[in-house]
Amino acid sequence: MMRTLLLCFLLVSMAACCGNVSCDCQGSPTDTLAFRFNLDPANGGYLPAQVDSVYVRRVPLDAAQQLKTDSVLLVRPVATVRQPILLSNTQPLPANGTRKLNQYRYVFRLASRVRLPARPPRQYAISNVQLAGDFQGDGCCTCYRNTKKALTLDGKVYDQTIAGQDTVVLSR
Repeated sequence: MMRTLLLCFLLVSMAACCGNVSCDCQGSPTDTLAFRFNLDPANGGYLPAQVDSVYVRRVPLDAAQQLKTDSVLLVRPVATVRQPILLSNTQPLPANGTRKLNQYRYVFRLASRVRLPARPPRQYAISNVQLAGDFQGDGCCTCYRNTKKALTLDGKVYDQTIAGQDTVVLSR
């Protein structure tokens, strides 16, 4: 009887300890790539109205699976074009079965009606998405964290797991 009482007391006190701890798993969103446009036209950037509409096309890497290429048009109010475009397993395109972000290549194409003189719409090719992570915890809180989040944009490698490089800036 005494042993049962002691065990109950121990379990309740452990639950209360973890119950009073709030888990803060923030930071950059896991398995999410972030892109924003350079909005400084004097330094290779765009006017806000030039990046208010963006086509996002997703192309499967494994053609043998006979998956279709799909796309979405993001139309954003000019007031929100400073916010990043997030690319994840479920946005802006819906999940496709159990396939993950790194099983595709992507193309961003500017679709705004406002264009720079004598220039075709700009495209950005995103490939070689690398994602890895694990669960890290202290007993009460366990959070998933990326240990690797990298991509190739137009032939240049970006590593978003490095502090301060969690958003790729798109310029002309």
